[in-house]
Amino acid sequence: MKIYQKLCFLIFAAVLTVSCVGEDLGALESKTVLNIPAHSSSLAVSSIRAKGFTVSWADLQGDFEYALAASYTGNIGTYEEALENNHIVVDFTPDSTLNGSCRVTGLIPGKDYEIKLFARRKNTRAAEFLKAGAALPYIDDAELLSVWFDDEEAFYDRREDSFTTIYLPMITDGRENRDEYTVTYRTARQCRLFDESGELLPEEFTLRAGESVIVAAVHERTEAARDYIIAIRPIDNGIPVVMIETENQRPVISRTDYIGAYVKILDSDTNPYNEGIFEGELIIRARGSLSAQRPKRSFIIRTEDSSNIQMLDMYPAEDWILLSNFTDKTLMRNYIAHELSRAMGAVFSPRFRFADLVVNGDYLGTYMLGERIKIDKGRLDLPKIRAEARERVKIDRLGREIPEIRPASTPEELTGSYIAELRSTSEYSNDEIIFETKRIRWSMGSYFRVRQPGPANLTEDSYNYIAQYVNDAEDALYSDDFKDPQIGYRAYFEVETFIDWYILNELFKRAESNFTDKIYFYKPRDGKLSMGPVWDFENAAGNISYGDCENPEGWHVRSAPWFMRLFLDEAFEREFKARWNAVKSSGMFDDMFALIDSTAELLERSQALNFTRWPIMGINIWPNDTGAASRRTYAEEVDYFKEWLTERIEWMDGEINKQ
Repeated sequence: MKIYQKLCFLIFAAVLTVSCVGEDLGALESKTVLNIPAHSSSLAVSSIRAKGFTVSWADLQGDFEYALAASYTGNIGTYEEALENNHIVVDFTPDSTLNGSCRVTGLIPGKDYEIKLFARRKNTRAAEFLKAGAALPYIDDAELLSVWFDDEEAFYDRREDSFTTIYLPMITDGRENRDEYTVTYRTARQCRLFDESGELLPEEFTLRAGESVIVAAVHERTEAARDYIIAIRPIDNGIPVVMIETENQRPVISRTDYIGAYVKILDSDTNPYNEGIFEGELIIRARGSLSAQRPKRSFIIRTEDSSNIQMLDMYPAEDWILLSNFTDKTLMRNYIAHELSRAMGAVFSPRFRFADLVVNGDYLGTYMLGERIKIDKGRLDLPKIRAEARERVKIDRLGREIPEIRPASTPEELTGSYIAELRSTSEYSNDEIIFETKRIRWSMGSYFRVRQPGPANLTEDSYNYIAQYVNDAEDALYSDDFKDPQIGYRAYFEVETFIDWYILNELFKRAESNFTDKIYFYKPRDGKLSMGPVWDFENAAGNISYGDCENPEGWHVRSAPWFMRLFLDEAFEREFKARWNAVKSSGMFDDMFALIDSTAELLERSQALNFTRWPIMGINIWPNDTGAASRRTYAEEVDYFKEWLTERIEWMDGEINKQ
């Protein structure tokens, strides 16, 4: 106790205060279009810790708001300079006006920080108000290593220096609903834990559900201090919570290397999915190209031994996807597109379920847990090509039984099943197995990738078969007899799948659907080349600023290489028109709009928490449409989505059915 009292004395004796810049605030008048009244004030820095401090000041009278900058490298001469150099630690925000005090965390230990407070009346230029400085101590083993809640280890968030557990109100998780938790902890050697009042914390104490405490780990010898948050955070947004803890709390960054993880799905009192509450060990990696660079990443989780597990009410499988939908502020474009595809009768369209995601104690927001595109039971349920077909077993020199491999080679086996993906050359990775056609080739910016069979099952014969089949199909499409149902493209294409794929992608005006990227084809055994499943609608339906895809009018996919040719066949155009009118008259579009409304209602609480974690409403996140900055609420985003689709349907219908 004496050590901590001594520390408090040293901290408060070292409180730094600096008078208002320029002696008085008259200097601010030349910088802004407002008058800040003369004010005698100073910026006080107290409770200095290894990774932060508390600042306080006297508020200005009137409608003022504040921003705070902290930097050990300078570059905070003005608010604009501080913002450009990422030194603003608390920014102007209408929903969070500072009232003379602010606690700053997440700084770098052992640095001398310059601190500036900027003031403004709302919607006017910011001016420097007060400044001060603070020398942060080194950590010197002032660490809280672990925390347990009722003997269950907490999640540690390095970014916030917080130890948390998540609970869902109304859910008993197999036990009585807990209102109070017993907290135990472990610190580094020669380190003790104190509460905010300076009292030494006992080795065991209690914390109520929903509460949090700030504690200080203090090194007995160096007296260095570091603040932590111990919290029990409720999440009950009416959807499940997926909690993931990785090995040694490792961040999930790599798109190629899996790391071990413990995954637990917490039920919600109003969970709409009814079943499949999973808990167990899986492996995880990041996914996507652009999405992997976003602060809110997408992930793939899977079983390490390729066994199947059930997630919620979806069909059991070995691997699953967690989509962030970061740039789609409705959070639902992917979901709505796939549900429409399923309603239209697609052989397979990935199912998705909404969930809140927590990784290593960090709440990451609203996600979609769903199925990956692959040939498997419950997905594209087609017979697989398996090179590991076993005819007999041989014994090796150590006496072990080794299955003899027989490549797929019979005519029936070689006909399928395959998945091929049309990809942009900018997305190429050197482990892909690729082929080209005359019109889908590397020199034109795209190529075909064989997705299934994978390398272990794709023999030279099967590779040659699918590459030749797609080339023959394209040759038939561009031949003089391409309209002939016996020797033209219909001999190779499952035309109904091309029409349905076209309707959905043209309706959503997905930028890459003009044969540039992420387009799937599959070929069943003894079947024809089919289009689908559909994929990737995060930046579709008006949520994009390039390729004229923001405009709800104008054809897009019709200019793609194969479809440009298909629409030269009058029979194809008639079939497309008939299918469009059948879909429209069936009420599928009405059902789609109803689903948008019900999904927005389902996500009402989750989206609010998501956009608290990621405050991007009213901000244009590339490639958002040009109007994104003007929409500042979730309701406005949903309304824009519906209005865009309404205009798109009206325009397409007018073109398709014009006399």
